Amino acid sequence: MRSNSVFVWTEAFGCAQILKPILSSFRAHHDEPIHVFTTRGEAKSLPDIQGVIPVFAREGISDLILKTNERSISAGFRKGHLGTARIWSSIFRSRREEYLVHLDADTIFLDNLLDKLISPLRQGYDISGTRRPYKNRTYRKTGRDSMRLDALPDVINTDLLALRRSKIPNVWSPFLTRNIRGKRMMRHPIIDFFDPIIFSMLRNGSQIKFVDSPLDGMQAIPNVDSEFFRNRIVFSAVGSGYHFYHNANARTSPSYKEFAIASYSLFAKYLLDIDTGTVPHIDKELEAKLKKLDRGSWTLK
Repeated sequence: MRSNSVFVWTEAFGCAQILKPILSSFRAHHDEPIHVFTTRGEAKSLPDIQGVIPVFAREGISDLILKTNERSISAGFRKGHLGTARIWSSIFRSRREEYLVHLDADTIFLDNLLDKLISPLRQGYDISGTRRPYKNRTYRKTGRDSMRLDALPDVINTDLLALRRSKIPNVWSPFLTRNIRGKRMMRHPIIDFFDPIIFSMLRNGSQIKFVDSPLDGMQAIPNVDSEFFRNRIVFSAVGSGYHFYHNANARTSPSYKEFAIASYSLFAKYLLDIDTGTVPHIDKELEAKLKKLDRGSWTLK
């Protein structure tokens, strides 16, 4: 049910042309509007779908200082997660809705997942989403930081994330963007983007709900067979792949560029009806799901 207490957003800087599938699938299953942070130029490429609201960076003295103006955000996207962190920083400072929900631009919705994220918050939790494992991660298993990472509780993936705004720490801190980006030094190592914010929330007493594995405690393995996972189709690095495909001189690691372009190629083949002329990423389970996808109802046949 639509509520003025919820703010839903995604980002599209340099990749607005790929957003029609996610926006169409989201609106097929939800009454909530979705806000797309983008540039004024790219907004012209967004599909004309009711409930899709383009949002542009404000231009003011404070935005220039905090680097949340359009120019700084666009520049940040050329430096990995910095652009995303600047958008999130601006949202946390400016929005007044009780619940904030973020979703990645390469997720396809097969059901109403927003209710499953917001319901725990209405019940008293402060963070909800799928589990990002620390002890049970599959990487960084050796070296000085390995044992320290093993001792930490799991956090939440940011591809589908819901937060109680009042629990976000240090909203007015000049270091907020660095904390969101994951660059701010902490007493312990971290794995990924936004983890410092979640750890700060947990230290301050916030309660976390793992929607894929709610009964498995604070250290467990993500349940990819859960209903929450089954009711979406998840890609990786599609936005990056789109950027690399159209900007051959973009700088990144060769292996990541190859993977991202292959992921975009698979996405384009099944969801944009585009043959990129490059070899799509091979994922038989994902491809089987895409072949069953009804792009009218956004459900599996």
